[in-house]
Amino acid sequence: MSTDTRHGRILEILRRRGYAAIDELAAALSVTPQTVRRDLQDMASEGMVRRHHGGASLPSSIANTDYALRQVENAAGKAAIAEAAAERVPEGSSVFLTLGTTVEAVAAALTAKRALRVVTNSTAAARLLGARPGIAVQVTGGSFRAHNGGLVGPQAVEMAARWRCDLLVTGIGAISADGWLLDYHEEEVAVARAMLAHARGAILVADHTKFLRAAACVLAPLSAATLLVTDRPPPPAHAEALRLAGTELVLPPRRLAAAPPRREGRAPRESRA
Repeated sequence: MSTDTRHGRILEILRRRGYAAIDELAAALSVTPQTVRRDLQDMASEGMVRRHHGGASLPSSIANTDYALRQVENAAGKAAIAEAAAERVPEGSSVFLTLGTTVEAVAAALTAKRALRVVTNSTAAARLLGARPGIAVQVTGGSFRAHNGGLVGPQAVEMAARWRCDLLVTGIGAISADGWLLDYHEEEVAVARAMLAHARGAILVADHTKFLRAAACVLAPLSAATLLVTDRPPPPAHAEALRLAGTELVLPPRRLAAAPPRREGRAPRESRA
């Protein structure tokens, strides 16, 4: 059983039970307790689980990890995701950009474009793109969130709804195995929903940890995303959800890992940027 598959199984058990002891997880996975301890240590370092003496539980579904920490977590994977996503944004197109560290990486990659119109509630993305010749930036306005430079609230939602863009590029807090895009803060999600409703297509950018996290606020079904750009093949249940949703899977070549076991049936459409 691969490491990613074990991690997925551990999370499935924790979602059902809330908490599980190391010995129970070892028996369920047919591995040694030492292997489970290593898995839990790796998963805890990425914010997927919370370690306890002798076991583990899921992290809170209502709180995200600190924004400054997320800016450095898996930076190489996010950069690869950003480059692949930026390649899917045509010159001369109009783009909504939401909040998030992966979307900021996409904004940095988009600075190479010669002609673009960007509508965003991210002041960080606006700073990156606003000084580039040929890139016009519209900031939504709204209430400023100091921890991530985001603009939220009714004004941000209303301003986003004034535009009709070719694409939305958005991150997400979690992708559930039953096909939902989930996040942590309703005020931020409300702006993303308005952008999604006024975009002709949606590019979802999310590193592999988002398959293994929990969040409570619904953005949209997975089928709302035209394509998903991520840094590792998804766990089997998520691969099936992508297939059912008709969402294209894009994996940057240099971040490819061994694919997890497939379920029977047609695999999700996959391309390599």
